[in-house]
Amino acid sequence: MINFITKIEEVIWSVPLLLLLSFTHLFFTFKLKLPQKYTFKGLKLMFKPKVNSNGISSFKSLMTVLAATLGTGNIIGVASAIVIGGVGSIFWIFVSGIFAIATKYAETYLVLKYRKREGDSYIGGTMYVLRERLGKKRLGILFSIFLVIASFGIGSMIQSNAMATSLTTTFNINKRLLAILITIFCTYVIFGNERRISNVSSILVPIATIVYFAMCIILLYTFRYNILSSIILIIKEAFSLKSLSGGIVGIALIKALNAGLSKGLFSNEAGMGSSPLFNATVEGEDIVKESIIASSSVFIDTVFLCTLTGIVLVSSGLWNVTKDATIFTSSVFSTIAYGNYLLTFSLVIFAVATIPCWSYYGLIGIKYIFKDSKIAEFMYKGIYILCVYIGAILTLDVVWSISSIANALMVLPNIYMLFKLKDEIKI
Repeated sequence: MINFITKIEEVIWSVPLLLLLSFTHLFFTFKLKLPQKYTFKGLKLMFKPKVNSNGISSFKSLMTVLAATLGTGNIIGVASAIVIGGVGSIFWIFVSGIFAIATKYAETYLVLKYRKREGDSYIGGTMYVLRERLGKKRLGILFSIFLVIASFGIGSMIQSNAMATSLTTTFNINKRLLAILITIFCTYVIFGNERRISNVSSILVPIATIVYFAMCIILLYTFRYNILSSIILIIKEAFSLKSLSGGIVGIALIKALNAGLSKGLFSNEAGMGSSPLFNATVEGEDIVKESIIASSSVFIDTVFLCTLTGIVLVSSGLWNVTKDATIFTSSVFSTIAYGNYLLTFSLVIFAVATIPCWSYYGLIGIKYIFKDSKIAEFMYKGIYILCVYIGAILTLDVVWSISSIANALMVLPNIYMLFKLKDEIKI
């Protein structure tokens, strides 16, 4: 059964899907006349205070979105890309991140345009655009189902497992005790509302990001004599072509592309339609401005932090020592004083922030499927919390595969929406 699911994952995450995503990134980059040029404007705008006290600020919304994407994808994901596709994967993560900014802008713009008021806040997402604007209610339900499945996996079980594994390995703490503590904290946040989630994220994410960034800077200084040669190697390997018998060329390039693009998507979620679900809650009425701010998350997450991580990992010279991404990462960061402890701290804080954010994503899917049923929403939260506990104490190989499949399947209805409404997207 596990082998069957793994095969499905390999088929779905093959060249056609990666080409579709790449085409989408390129299409909206040129259609919107390089929206990437507004990235630094977006970073500046997110620190401006909101006009009124209602709703969620742009900064808190961005921190919550980053909570769902930073962490595993940036650290272990980048190491996995190097192990799978070679050091050239880092170049393609960087490139995919640059162009993904345009897709993130486009999907956020449409979700903000068709969001609606619910009490004193907004609600919106790809499923609502599919139903309200395009009349594709069933496609919206499919998107919501994939979203809920992904939330149980990537949002709940995988994050709590990464957190528990990291803490038990570093500090030798009882895993079941950790599972209980993690579950209690997440229950408090999840059974609050989106404001409580954004408040937690706006505190935890900047702290973890600063700590992780400081570690990377120290490591770059440690490996300073290898930096230039490592960057040259990354670029060189990204375009390496190895001819094989039968006229097959570019095997190394295809492998690097596949690893780089897929890990890039896992990191920033551009094209999946997940992060605009929380962007929709922001109070700002200027959807162009808010979409620019939202798209800057891709720059922070993938273009900057993933690339920085990649250069650090390659500069260490340890990338060809082991094929285990976790051991590889741990070995690199342990070269500095207290490196393992600080890495564990960063991973744990990112995971703690990610779990409540993805619970909100899944809850929006439940609201759509069950038409705002309070019973369904309560049951979802209960199951999600149970998954947090289960994830912390079990091995999750099959959960990774199922989550990866659900993530990929979310892309299809989301990209359908983008191209059907491409003429409505302005900047």
